[in-house]
Amino acid sequence: MRKGKKFVLSLILVMALVLGLLGCSKESEKTITNLDENNSVVEVHEKQEEKGNIDELMDREEEKEEGEEKTAEEEKATEEEKEIESNSKEQRDTEKEETDTKKEEKNTKEISGEASKGEKDKKNNVTVIDGVEYTNYKGPVQGEIKYVEGRPAEQDSDRRKASGDIGSPYQVDLRVTTDFGHSKIYAKNVGMVKDEVGMEVLFRNLDIQTAYGGGFVNAINGIESKFTFFTGSQRKKEDWFYWVNGILAPIGVAEYRPEPGDVIWWDFHDWETTMFIPAVIGSYPQPFKSGFFGNNPGTVILYTGDYKNEAEQLKASLEKQGVKKVDIAVYDAKLLENPAKYYIVLGVWEELVKESTITNSRGKEINLLEETNDKNKFIGVYAKFEEGKLHALDHRGNKKTSHTQAGTIYGYAAGIGATKPIWIVAGTDDKGFKITFETLLNQPEKLKDAFGIVVSEKGVEKIPYI
Repeated sequence: MRKGKKFVLSLILVMALVLGLLGCSKESEKTITNLDENNSVVEVHEKQEEKGNIDELMDREEEKEEGEEKTAEEEKATEEEKEIESNSKEQRDTEKEETDTKKEEKNTKEISGEASKGEKDKKNNVTVIDGVEYTNYKGPVQGEIKYVEGRPAEQDSDRRKASGDIGSPYQVDLRVTTDFGHSKIYAKNVGMVKDEVGMEVLFRNLDIQTAYGGGFVNAINGIESKFTFFTGSQRKKEDWFYWVNGILAPIGVAEYRPEPGDVIWWDFHDWETTMFIPAVIGSYPQPFKSGFFGNNPGTVILYTGDYKNEAEQLKASLEKQGVKKVDIAVYDAKLLENPAKYYIVLGVWEELVKESTITNSRGKEINLLEETNDKNKFIGVYAKFEEGKLHALDHRGNKKTSHTQAGTIYGYAAGIGATKPIWIVAGTDDKGFKITFETLLNQPEKLKDAFGIVVSEKGVEKIPYI
C-alpha cells in the first residue's frame, strides 16, 4: 500500500515537475509576447538595437578585418608596385643618366666647338650688329669721354686718343684740313656702323675734344678753337667747320647720321670775314652723287650760248661717276632764286649776267649773279669778275692774282642752312670758260679739298688764298 502511495506521489511529483517546466516555458514565452506594448517594444528594440550594434560592430570588424586583409593585400601589392616602380625609376634614371651623359658629352663637344669659334671671333674682334659684322669695334663712345671739355692741347690728352678704325661694309670719306683746304691733316676712307652718329666716326679715327655739352668739336688732333676757351687779346675767330658732300651741315655732328659714301670734310679756318661758307667744291662729284642726308633732289646742268655740247659731256661724265637723275636745260635765272634741285651753270660771265636779272619774291628787281659777285667774301665766294678780268681773292676779300683770260668754279647757296647749292662754271671769255670746263671734265682731282678754284694758263689756283 505504502509502495502504491509512494508510486502515486512520485508520479504526481513528476507530473508537477513536468507541468512546472511547461509553465515556465509558457511564462517565458508570454513574457516576451504578452507584456504591455511599450515595454515589449522597448525591450525588443533594445535587444534588436543591441544585436544591431553588435552585428554592426561585428560587420564592421569583419569589414575591418576584410579591409585590413584587403589593405594588407593592397599594401603588399602597392609595395610590389612601388618596388617595380622603383626598379623602373632606377632603370629610367640610369637610362636618363646615360642619355644625359651622352647629351652632356655632345654638348661639351658643341660648346667646345663654339668656344673655339668664340675665341676665334674674340681674337679677330668681330662684333655683329643687326646681322652685320664689324671688326675692331669697341662700342659707342660714351659721355665720360665725349663730353670732356677744356684745353685739349694741355688737358685730357690721354682720354682723347683715337680708338682706331673699324672694319665695316659701310665706308665714309673722312677728310681734315686747315686754312680753307690748303693744309691736309687727314684723308682716309673709314668704316662706320650703320645709323650711328658722325661723332662716333670722329672719335674712332681722330683725337677729338668737344665743348658746349659735347655737340661742338673744339679740337681735332690738338688743333683747338682759338675762341671757345680764350679771352681778351688771345681770343680769335678760328674754329672747326664741317661739310657733308660739299654742303655746310646745318646740325651738329653729334646729331648727324652719315650715309655710306658720304664725304665728311672738316676744316679749321678764320671766320672773322666769312662766318658761314654754305658750299664748297672739293668733294666732287658730291653732292650730285649722293645728295645730302640721304636726300638727292637731282641735278640740272644749265647752259648759255653754244655750250649745249659741253652740258651733254658733263652729264655723261657725271653719270659715269655714279650720278643719277641728271638733266640739261637752257639757263633760266629764275630757277636759282629758290632752287628745287642742284644746279650747275655753264657759260661766259658777261652772258650769264645779262640773263640773270629777275624780280624776286618781294617784287624787287635783282641780278642774281651780280649779287653773288658783289657779296663774294661774305658768302664764301673768293673769285671776282671785274672790268673784264678775273681776280682770285684771299679769305678777307683782298685780290691776290688777276687774269684777263681765265675761269672759275665755285659753289654758293641761297642762304645759311640752304642745302641745294648752285655751282658756277664761268669764264672771262670763251677760252677762259673752256680751259676751266676741261679741268672739271678731265682733271676733277684738281678740285679735291678746294673751296673754289681759278683756272688760267698758269694753272689751277685754290681759293681763297691765305
